[in-house]
Amino acid sequence: MKKQQGKIGLFLLLVVLISLSGCTKTTIQSDGSPQIYYFDTTKGELFSQPLGAAFLSLGTDQEKVEYIINELAMNKNIQGNTLVAINPMPIIGVTTNINDRMVQIKFSNDYNNLATQERIGIRAAIVYSLTQLDFIDSVDFYIEDSPLTTSTGKVIGPISQANIKLNVLEPNPATTPYTLPLYFVNAEGKLVKEERGVRVSDPTSVEKLLIEELIKGPNSEGLSASLPSDMKVNDATTTNGVCQVDLSFDLKSKFFTSPEVKERMIYAIVNSLTEIPKLRTDIPKIKKVAFLVDGKSDIEFTKEIDLRDTFERNEAYIGE
Repeated sequence: MKKQQGKIGLFLLLVVLISLSGCTKTTIQSDGSPQIYYFDTTKGELFSQPLGAAFLSLGTDQEKVEYIINELAMNKNIQGNTLVAINPMPIIGVTTNINDRMVQIKFSNDYNNLATQERIGIRAAIVYSLTQLDFIDSVDFYIEDSPLTTSTGKVIGPISQANIKLNVLEPNPATTPYTLPLYFVNAEGKLVKEERGVRVSDPTSVEKLLIEELIKGPNSEGLSASLPSDMKVNDATTTNGVCQVDLSFDLKSKFFTSPEVKERMIYAIVNSLTEIPKLRTDIPKIKKVAFLVDGKSDIEFTKEIDLRDTFERNEAYIGE
């Protein structure tokens, strides 16, 4: 038996997507020509695009698999009417076994940082894209050297299209649209707003979602992250005009190259949250933001910033 293998180097890929079992909805149907599938995080749907002449000109099965994986790794999404690459997938290895009609995808540990919906959607996109090839029936997913498992530790094993339930993304589908104001950092070190469309299942969860979108970083060219990518949002709730945010992050992270970076992080969150009332009428106006780190406020953050205080919007940090 002849086994064909190929390892694909895909740069140092950042945080992004995939999961166990699940679901999604295909909005662009194939006309019979080869397609590649992407996951629209705003709508919670798969959409497809023709693979095109470059793919059709490829000679070997291995080349076809590599082409599809490299396209998928860019993690393209629709912004307006344009298909653009966003945060790349954390793929660190690909092995094609022609005899077993299977592809093995290996992810870095960054996979574990992805939201459940994103994991499910991107996994479905990979399976649909690869199993349309007449020599591939299934995809087997790994995290580093460990096979993908369920929450109870059961190994998932190879996944085919038949294992993916279409039209059932999650029990409470995200249906309410919002345009979130997100502040990221420009070349001058000022905060600049990027508007991002999202859908939510529970309008009262928008504050937490907003910070999670900030953590993902900007989509716009010329902007950089205002929050560390490994930050976690434990809770974000608004009461009497004060949004209390509970975060988990490493205070000694290399992201914080100076006290000014920490200050900018605080006001990226504050200025984003205090702009939500311009878009929403179903929660009280957010006037101030209070911060906790792992449930505590009495920690040393910077000499200038005491997290026991509450923070109001500060447009001195905002640039153009």
